[in-house]
Amino acid sequence: MKYKVGDVVLVDAFAGPKVRVCLKKRVLEPKDFWGADGWDAQLIYKKDVDILRQNGVPYKKETKPIVFVFDWEIIKKKPT
Repeated sequence: MKYKVGDVVLVDAFAGPKVRVCLKKRVLEPKDFWGADGWDAQLIYKKDVDILRQNGVPYKKETKPIVFVFDWEIIKKKPT
């Protein structure tokens, strides 16, 4: 499936839980991140940030961090 900037997708995070992010920028052949394609994305729900925090990710409360999402972490596009 093709994704585009602004899509909200469900991803399987490294920390364990599934969270929703908004895709912000496509990143192809990056020099870091093991050279794997993916997306700069933003967590959009406080609930998802809290779940990640409970799983050991050091995000601050009340933030919606920008994260890198590998293509293979994307499960599906969420309906808009």
